[in-house]
Amino acid sequence: MSYRGRGRGGFHNNNNNNNNRSNFNQQNVDQFVSANSIPVEILGWNGATPDECIKFISRKCRIVVSNSSVDPATGVLKGYVKTPKEADELCTWSGVKFAGQSLKITKATAADSMSSQMGGTIGNSGGSTIETITSFLKTRYQPEIKMLNLSSVQQDANLVSKGFFASISTTSKFFPALMKIAKELKLDVNSVDLSGNNLTDISTISTLAQTFPLLQNLSLSNNNFNRLKSFETWRHKLNFLRELIIIGNPLFNNQANPNDVLNIKIELMKSFPRLIVLNGEIVRNEQLLLSNLTFPFESSQSMFFQDEEVQNMSTNFITNFYKLWDSNRQDLLVLYQENSQFSMQVDSSHPYVMDTNTTGSYGSSTDFGYYLPQSRNLTRVSSVKSRATRVAQGQEQIFKLFSQLPKTRHDLLSHPQLFSMESHRFPQLNGIIITLHGSFEETAIPDNNEAVSGNQGQPRNRYGSQKHKKIALSTKSFDRTFVVIPGPNGSFIVASDLLSIRSFGGSEAWNDITRSAEGTPQPQVAAPPANIPPVAPPSQVPTPTPTAADLPAEVKANLNPIQQDILVKILLETKLNLQYGIMLCEQSNWDYQQCTINFKNSVASLPRDAYIA
Repeated sequence: MSYRGRGRGGFHNNNNNNNNRSNFNQQNVDQFVSANSIPVEILGWNGATPDECIKFISRKCRIVVSNSSVDPATGVLKGYVKTPKEADELCTWSGVKFAGQSLKITKATAADSMSSQMGGTIGNSGGSTIETITSFLKTRYQPEIKMLNLSSVQQDANLVSKGFFASISTTSKFFPALMKIAKELKLDVNSVDLSGNNLTDISTISTLAQTFPLLQNLSLSNNNFNRLKSFETWRHKLNFLRELIIIGNPLFNNQANPNDVLNIKIELMKSFPRLIVLNGEIVRNEQLLLSNLTFPFESSQSMFFQDEEVQNMSTNFITNFYKLWDSNRQDLLVLYQENSQFSMQVDSSHPYVMDTNTTGSYGSSTDFGYYLPQSRNLTRVSSVKSRATRVAQGQEQIFKLFSQLPKTRHDLLSHPQLFSMESHRFPQLNGIIITLHGSFEETAIPDNNEAVSGNQGQPRNRYGSQKHKKIALSTKSFDRTFVVIPGPNGSFIVASDLLSIRSFGGSEAWNDITRSAEGTPQPQVAAPPANIPPVAPPSQVPTPTPTAADLPAEVKANLNPIQQDILVKILLETKLNLQYGIMLCEQSNWDYQQCTINFKNSVASLPRDAYIA
C-alpha cells in the first residue's frame, strides 16, 4: 500500500493512524507555510503582545507576516512572508519604533526555518531538529571515501525516538530538511546509498540533485520503484552520475523479456548522460564517451578579427560609436542613412549572475520596462504588424528609438576584459560585420521617457489608468551586431544595427582565467570496479578508406551493388566488423535508415568483438 499526497515516495511508517484530527490540522498548516515560506525574525517587540506587533508591521510596512510564533528559549518572534522580495523590504524597516522600542528585523537562516517548519523540537525526548539531523549526518558520512550512507533511514532508532516518522507530514519533510542541512555542512559527497527506504518514486528525494549535482555513484537498491517514468524527475540534473544500482526493485524484477530490460537501460542512459555502470554492468564505453563530451576547442578568445585591416576598422568604429552612444546619440545619426535599420529585443529568459555593483542579489533588480515597448523578440512578438513597426528605418525613426532607451556607460577603455568582439568581412556589400558582447550600466532614464510611459513602459491598473512605477536602473548585458559598409570620402554607413538586451551575465564565457583549455571543467571520474574489465574503444578503420571493391569476393557474390554500398557505408560509420555489419544490414532489410536506428538501439549491448580489432 502506498500513501498519496505529501507522504508519497517512501520513508513511510505504515503503523500510524493518518486520519486523525491533529494530522489534518498539521496538513493545513503545512500548506499554509508552503505558500508563506520565507522566514523572518523580530526582536524588540516585548513592549506589547506578539499579535499587536504583527498588526503594527502590517499597517506600517504594508507586509503581512503569517504563522507567527515566539521561541520560548530565545524570545524571538518568528514568522513568514510570501517572497524573498518582501523579506528584503521588511528588513529595511529594522529600527522602526514600536511600543517604545526599536524593532530588529532579520531574515532567518535555512536551518532556523527548517527547525520551525518541522516543529523546533520533535517528540518528547528533547533536542532541536537541526542538532538531531546534523548528528545523524555526521554518523552516516564517510569522508575517506566521500560517501553518505542513507540506507534504511526509517529504522534509525534515534530518528524514530525523536518522532521524525510519526506522521505523513514529518516524514515528507525529513529528506528535504536532511538535504538542506547537508548543503550547509558542505559535505564533499561522491556516493550516496539510499537502499532499503521503501521508495516508490523520486518525489521525496528530488532535492538530492540540487544538493549534490556532481554526484557520481547512487544506490537505490531494495526499494519499490516499478515505473521507469519515476526517473524523469532527475533528467538533465544528475549529469555526472557514473554508476547507478537499482537491483531489488520491481522495475527490474518483473522484466523477463530481454528487450524490455534493454529499453530500460536505454532510457536510463538518456536520463543520465554519463552513466557507465548500471547494476554492475558496463553499459557504455567510458573512454569514448569522455572523448565525445570533451570540448574540441582551444581556450576561448575574447577577440576575433579576420585580418589586421578588419581589426583596425572595427576597433576604431566601436570605440568612436560607443563614445557617442554614451554621451550624445544624436551625433551618431550621420552613420545611418535612409535605408539603414535598427531594432532591439529583450531576452528575459537568459541566465543571470549576481551583479554586486547594484543589488547583491541574483537578478532581483533586472527591470526591462524601458525596453519591452519596442522589443522585437520574435519568440514573444507574433503579430506581423508589430514585428514590422518595431523595425526603425531611416534617421528619424532610429533616433526616436534611441531616445527611448536609457542613458548608459560602457567601460570599453577602462575595462576591456568585460567585452568580446568578433569581426569579419561581408563581401556581398563590401563591408564588415561586427558583433560586440558585454555589459553596460544604466545611468539615467531615457530622454524621451514620456513616449515610453505613454506606450507600455508603465503598467496599468484594473481601471486602465497608468501606475507611475519607477523603473529601476541596473547593470545589464548585451549583444550588438552591426553591418557596416563604406560611405563617401572614406566614411562608414551602418546598414543594419541589431541590439539584444539581457540580464547581467558576466564575462566568464570569454575570459581564459575562468575556463580551462579543455572547456567545461569535468569532475574526477572513479575507475570501474576491479572485477569488471574495461571495454576497449573500437579502433579506427585503417586508411585508405575502403570501398565496395575491397569487400571479400565471397561477400560480393551474395550482394547486389546497392547492398554492397550500404554495407561499406555502415562499416565506416559504426566501426563494426564485417560479420556484425552484415548481420545489422540483414536484420534491417538492407534499409540504410533502419540500420542506423537499429545500431543506436543496440550499441549498449554489443560485445567487444563486434568492432574491428
